Amino acid sequence: MRIAVVNPFDPLPGEGFRPGRYAALCRELVRAGHDVCWYSSSFWHEFKTPRDARAIQSAVADLGYRVVLGPAPGYRRNVSLARLRDHAAVSKHLGRLWREEGERPDVILASLPPPALARAAADWADRVGARLVVDVQDLWPETFRRFWPAGFAWLNPIIFAGTARAARRAYRRAAALTAVACGYLEHARPLVAPGTPAEVLPLGVDLEAFDGGVVPVESFGLAKPAGRKWVFFGGAVRSYIDVAGLATMMSALRDRGRDDVELVVVAPPPSDEPLRQEVARRGLSSVRFLGYRPYDQYASVAVACDAAVIPQRPEALVFFPNRVYDYLAAGLPILNTAPGEVADVLAAHDAGLTCDADEPASWADAMERLLARALPADHRARRGARVETFDRARITRRFVQFLEQLAD
Repeated sequence: MRIAVVNPFDPLPGEGFRPGRYAALCRELVRAGHDVCWYSSSFWHEFKTPRDARAIQSAVADLGYRVVLGPAPGYRRNVSLARLRDHAAVSKHLGRLWREEGERPDVILASLPPPALARAAADWADRVGARLVVDVQDLWPETFRRFWPAGFAWLNPIIFAGTARAARRAYRRAAALTAVACGYLEHARPLVAPGTPAEVLPLGVDLEAFDGGVVPVESFGLAKPAGRKWVFFGGAVRSYIDVAGLATMMSALRDRGRDDVELVVVAPPPSDEPLRQEVARRGLSSVRFLGYRPYDQYASVAVACDAAVIPQRPEALVFFPNRVYDYLAAGLPILNTAPGEVADVLAAHDAGLTCDADEPASWADAMERLLARALPADHRARRGARVETFDRARITRRFVQFLEQLAD
């Protein structure tokens, strides 16, 4: 089977960043005997820099699949017109490439977002008679509503009418639907044809890679003082993160004399800048910024912690943030602030607490309860079996089976 994977965001081989959903999928598809080409962007979304095409091509040479990069102008901020122009440029280039080079895949797997690129993939599927699978990871343009000033959110469907049309075009053409969380699938299901095969395939976590990278934090220059409690916040500080609420929680802990509690932030710059500014404004000395760390160090810091926090803005429509899987892999009790799927998982497995997002001062109470829990020293013992459901290796095998059944 010839499979085209269309996604511009995920890390590519050769970038020195932990493999994500699509790298794992491409590897497993090749292992199953399929011909695979991954269409991506020349701009690296995670670090806002041009990609090293030579390093990427060198890395994939031994992996058995191809990578094609669409030229992109890039952007500095995730929420910007420049980002929309970047996606439009990549979509235009790859759309032209697909028309001119005559590639005829059997299955096209396109992530959504970005809608413009998913629409171009839908047009390609129409021309060559391929089965289109739309993989929903976020709700564009619905999620943009939260960025409007108060009283102006009604403009969102007007300004982004073209983006919405592109998404609907991809949904209408879809022969199958996958999604990283139930909330995304529920949103998309009414937009596809009745009876369209659909499955939730979470992002998950590579447990083998996570466990294999864990070492004492002292081995790379960190030290956790005796009696100190570390609260982990890992991953980029995205727009759905309640920075002020997180700082309020740490201020409340300071005010009640919990000088033993420290927030440890492992987030790539410049995404962590809003949190740095808020911490400085409040004069907090109980927050440690570690910047970007390779995945083995990231996992090691997480395991050394005593609890984790995911301060979500519920209105952001982020149904299951990727960082939660790492928290579960580390066996950390989690403080969550949004209702829905994450809250349900934490409750079902007694893996944390969900607080009211509008009362960040009360988060400190919940965090103290989590920090009072006695944890086994071995993170694999303290996480138990609950995380096995989210093992990326298992999810990826299900993904391959789903695509193979579609092509039969």
